[in-house]
Amino acid sequence: MPVTESGAQSRADPHRIAAPPATEWVGASGPPGLFVICAAIFFTLGVGPNAMLAALSVATLAFGARLLWRPSESPILLFVFGYQWLEASTSVFHCNWLGKDVGDYSKVHGDAALAIVLSLLGLAAMAAGMAFALGPRGMSLGAPARSIALAQPAERWFHLYAASLAASLSALSVAYVAPGLTQPIIAAANIKWAFFYMLAYAYFCGAPGAQRYFIIAFLIELAQGVGGFFSDFKTVIFVSLFATIASNKRFSASAIAAALAFCVLGFALAVVWTVIKPEFRFFVSGGTGTQVVAVDLERRFAFLFSLIAKLDADALAGGVDLLLRRISYVEYFGAVLDFVPAHLPHEGGALWWDAISRPFMPRLLFPDKEVISDTLRTNIYTGGAAGESPNTSISIGAIGESYIDFGMFLMMPALFLLGSFYGAVYRKLIAWRAASPLLGMAIATAILLGAADLGASVTKTFGGVVVALLVGWIFVVHIAPHVAPWLKAKSR
Repeated sequence: MPVTESGAQSRADPHRIAAPPATEWVGASGPPGLFVICAAIFFTLGVGPNAMLAALSVATLAFGARLLWRPSESPILLFVFGYQWLEASTSVFHCNWLGKDVGDYSKVHGDAALAIVLSLLGLAAMAAGMAFALGPRGMSLGAPARSIALAQPAERWFHLYAASLAASLSALSVAYVAPGLTQPIIAAANIKWAFFYMLAYAYFCGAPGAQRYFIIAFLIELAQGVGGFFSDFKTVIFVSLFATIASNKRFSASAIAAALAFCVLGFALAVVWTVIKPEFRFFVSGGTGTQVVAVDLERRFAFLFSLIAKLDADALAGGVDLLLRRISYVEYFGAVLDFVPAHLPHEGGALWWDAISRPFMPRLLFPDKEVISDTLRTNIYTGGAAGESPNTSISIGAIGESYIDFGMFLMMPALFLLGSFYGAVYRKLIAWRAASPLLGMAIATAILLGAADLGASVTKTFGGVVVALLVGWIFVVHIAPHVAPWLKAKSR
């Protein structure tokens, strides 16, 4: 069946896979301009007191990006790697900009330089594991995914998203009265990002009438994020970028401009939020400082705008510095390196076993299952570096916990296996015979979003992905055939 210039197949058979257009980079070995970007990063921010660490960082970025780039697909695995790379590398580039050694960057004691080296090598091992599980690049999924996106009216994609949003809000309200079901409820709520991804994808593919629906959905998610306790406004920007990258046959000037605009918007919001969040959170919690929302939406936004109106240039400049320090997440790993095994022996796999076994022990059936306390765990393995604040959660992260379990050499095979798990999840979902390529990419994106934080405990990350997989399976097998039968694969 011929493929049109827009990449859509004849609507008579929207699920039939055709050969991708020649302009799709099926065999590309990395994102366009990768080495130009890497060179620009090094020569702009890499020259300084930490030049060797900067060189390792840039080399790690090039290595992972080359392995994980899949043209015309959701770049979720590249994002999982890239976001953690940013968290591992920010202190290096920031210190070079400030003209100081990374050892003087953090107020937490520890071997910061070694923590950065092991984090970067661990991310390289994870990227290799993801690529190993993905297998060789094959036929692009771009053409069949676009044909499915363009075969349905734009309002149908919006209705699916709206229904998923309503289900998400309902699920989150249940979490307050059934804390034993918190993890599956959060997983169910986050599946909405699969439907937002499909709506955004249809818009960026050029579906007639999709623009207004995408803008409405984007503003809804942005408003929800900005008005919440944690202000998770960045996820809607990231998912929009994923759809932008996956939907384009080539990176036109307009597509690059849109991506840059999203990035600038996200960074600006992050800087503002970094400055105002202590005062805003105290107000939203009703003066308790706990992680609850005790103020209605109208008063939240009024107070939020009043805080923003008071910002000046000095406050924003300080916010940039605070944000960069917040993004960097190696300081507690550095403290671990000083404490383990000097004061505590390696655990020999205990933390990993807890992560693997916990998802299969639901709290409803195992009410005595130990509650995860990230801050307590961090204090145990750092000698108390996380402090005693009851309203914050400070974790070491999967790479640091792998070191605690196995040491600096055996941690690398463990991280390779973790990356292989993520890669296998993505590969199985996009090739799943029960789902179309578009649905497979969307579900994989929603599920793996939770694996992109360097500071997240391996226990919570692995368990969250497993539970989200179960939720995704329930939707594809038992719900989609009734509410959206066009999302099922007809021929592969």
